[in-house]
Amino acid sequence: MSAHAPADRRPISWHVARWGDEEFSRGAWSYIRPGGSPADRWTLAEPIDDRLMLCGEAVGTDQPAMTHGAFESGERAARWCLSVGAPGERVAVIGAGVAGLAAARALSAGGLQPIVIEARDRIGGRVHTIDLPGGPDEVAVSADAGAAWLQQFARNGLASFATDLGVALVPTDFHRPLAAAVGDLGDVAAALDRLRAAAEGAGDEVSIGEVVGAMALSADDRTAMQQAIDADVVLETGASLADTAARWFFAEDGVGNDDRWIVGGYRVVLERLAAGVGAQLNEPARSIAWHDAGVTVTTDLRTIEADRCICSVPISLLQRGQPALEPGLPSAHRAALARLGMGVVEKVILRFDRRWWPRPSHGYMRWYDSPASWAEWLDLTDGCGAPVVAGLIAGDAVTRRHHGRTDEQVALAAADALRRWAEVVGASPTSGPG
Repeated sequence: MSAHAPADRRPISWHVARWGDEEFSRGAWSYIRPGGSPADRWTLAEPIDDRLMLCGEAVGTDQPAMTHGAFESGERAARWCLSVGAPGERVAVIGAGVAGLAAARALSAGGLQPIVIEARDRIGGRVHTIDLPGGPDEVAVSADAGAAWLQQFARNGLASFATDLGVALVPTDFHRPLAAAVGDLGDVAAALDRLRAAAEGAGDEVSIGEVVGAMALSADDRTAMQQAIDADVVLETGASLADTAARWFFAEDGVGNDDRWIVGGYRVVLERLAAGVGAQLNEPARSIAWHDAGVTVTTDLRTIEADRCICSVPISLLQRGQPALEPGLPSAHRAALARLGMGVVEKVILRFDRRWWPRPSHGYMRWYDSPASWAEWLDLTDGCGAPVVAGLIAGDAVTRRHHGRTDEQVALAAADALRRWAEVVGASPTSGPG
């Protein structure tokens, strides 16, 4: 932290996510690249030779980049198996994230036999609830290092799990952040509306970078546009503007639709999904081969023979040839896969001795740093019962401020960004929604 930062503003514990580097994720969530469209997500969901089907947050859903999108995709893959299979058939399920668990649960309920293998030493995939210790006489508190919200609540298939379990839910109003900026805080909402209008008329091949480059912007407009890009575009995709399809960025629904986070984290929902599934951990699939007689899955530990396979590994791994697919994806699937990307968004969770930052009335804060750093913050204090915040950083800001640093260095740098945000908010009562 900065030399003049008060010692009591140093976090007492932290967790630093590294999804972009993590061997079995290589990114946070999917986005559409120039030349692509939502149709590519549905192409990837088409069954392959009546033996293999892909699923996950990027595949066969109208709610991409969402946990409930992954849930829907997994259930859809299971319905395909049930429609073509006979009672008692064995189905290899690759991955025990939300999509894989949803598929396995539906398969079991329908009378098939799922064989679930997971590369990590835990279930959940890019959903991961961690525990942050406190002082000697304080209990640890739980928070989500990956996906954290039940979003689009009214049409969220996972929301019923949380409701049935009686977990506490805390709403977040993404439209009303407590915001502050280095320099002037521009009219971010107006800039985003202007960008949306320009993007809606763009062709499939046009990137957001090209749309912005074609705009005639005054100095003030350019400041507001950069703030909108940092917090509303890059944090939504984790990708560069040059690699993000302009038209489809705004067409696919995102946050800001009755979003709620789970007190205690997603862990309790995952445990409900995984009940009775029996996932085998620490067993990455190395190859999936399909043939007339069925499917052969090879791991470091064994060879699994099954009638069919549901593969829920992230598209970032499929793009790297992991696992190896034999005889390989059909040409339409390969083309669709190339038109999707996996963004890099990282999260840091910080626990302090006391809540020293201004309290946002809706739990949500924005920091328009220059250049961008941890632009989005969630105050978890009231739900956790301890002073805890989560900050997000995305795109090239990850390279500048996250990569190449230890967890402690990242945590202290994030805490320093939070301190600078708090100082600006405290000194500028007019700071408000961005």
